[in-house]
Amino acid sequence: MNDSTSSNEKHSWFEKPGNVRVLIGALVVACIALACADMFYKNDHAHFPIEKTFAFQAWFGFVTFVVIVFLGIALRPIIKRDEDYYDR
Repeated sequence: MNDSTSSNEKHSWFEKPGNVRVLIGALVVACIALACADMFYKNDHAHFPIEKTFAFQAWFGFVTFVVIVFLGIALRPIIKRDEDYYDR
């Protein structure tokens, strides 16, 4: 019998909800700290004026990630295949 919910099974560090919250909190704090560090850094090598705005790398990365996710959602109906596509 293959029971994946046995009590003697060791769980990964990432499977505990408290640890996941700690990890997400640490990532948020790191992102905020890096965005605040941008106040003390002057980008003399910017190619476009918008690159000199506060936390440009942070918000540009976030916006592009959101765009990629929505493009993936939009492309799904075009490129998806039936479950048995390769088994025919």
